[in-house]
Amino acid sequence: METKANYVLIGAFTILVSVALLLFALWGANWSSERSWQEYLVVFNEPVTGLSEGSAVQYNGIAVGTVERLSLAPDDPRRVRALLRIQARAPVKSDTRAKMSMSGLTGSPFIQLTGGSPEAPRLDEVYSGRAPWPVIETEPSALQNIADTANRLVARMDQLLSEENIDRVSASLENIRLLTESVSEQRDDVR
Repeated sequence: METKANYVLIGAFTILVSVALLLFALWGANWSSERSWQEYLVVFNEPVTGLSEGSAVQYNGIAVGTVERLSLAPDDPRRVRALLRIQARAPVKSDTRAKMSMSGLTGSPFIQLTGGSPEAPRLDEVYSGRAPWPVIETEPSALQNIADTANRLVARMDQLLSEENIDRVSASLENIRLLTESVSEQRDDVR
């Protein structure tokens, strides 16, 4: 025997549930986008290789925002400006510092915010309005420190292995060879 199903009721129920799910998703998206955000500017004096718009911003290891925009500083192309979008409740203080960091050896780079003593005022409260956004000061990253040390080491090795020093070492080795030959020839007299 064939079951009698009311296809109109089943279709209406399906459409009603689909519309309700769609409205819930829109409400959830609107709620998450209404969070209050604060924008800050960070100016790096080092390359930001691998950092891109949308990269994470962490405060002591906790995700608090994203990189909104990257650009070269108009007055000095050696500097990189990063506009950050950070949760307004994040305690960005006047002594908070930013630096490049990486998650693991092969992870993607992100901006790490550190510092911020409890007694320091919030950065957005002491912002004087000189720039369009409050500026978070930077400190060199560990990667930059390693690169600087490697550059200094290579420069010193270059000085050490200069033509003049190589000639001096060669002359000293020749003098030592002559001295040992002389001592070797007078071996019987030494006894």
